[in-house]
Amino acid sequence: MNKPMEIELNSDRGTQLELPFVPDSDQVSGTESVHDKKRAAIQRYLDRAQKDPVSHIETYSPGKRHTEYYRLVYRVGKKLKHIHIRGGSTMSELATYRANKLQEMIDRGAELAEILAALKMFNGGGK
Repeated sequence: MNKPMEIELNSDRGTQLELPFVPDSDQVSGTESVHDKKRAAIQRYLDRAQKDPVSHIETYSPGKRHTEYYRLVYRVGKKLKHIHIRGGSTMSELATYRANKLQEMIDRGAELAEILAALKMFNGGGK
């Protein structure tokens, strides 16, 4: 039942073409395959969103300095935006505290607006 069909193309040369086995149409539903493809595409999209969060905290070193600082990195559309977290270098307790607080917000799934508001307060703009 699962054997390929053979069709003889040129009888004098003995050339044959093998076609793959195609199951009966009542065994495979066309809508199921479309539904499965949509479901797989949606799952890939959701998996990508989990892998690529909207924002994260990273360290950076401006110019040729050897000192590292914290910054918030977030995505708006396809562009990445960066905002420095005030408090000093990564060696500073204040900067580390602020970076940790923002990371906790990101980890619990806070909205980007909430994270930006907290960063604005940390950076002196919330007065």
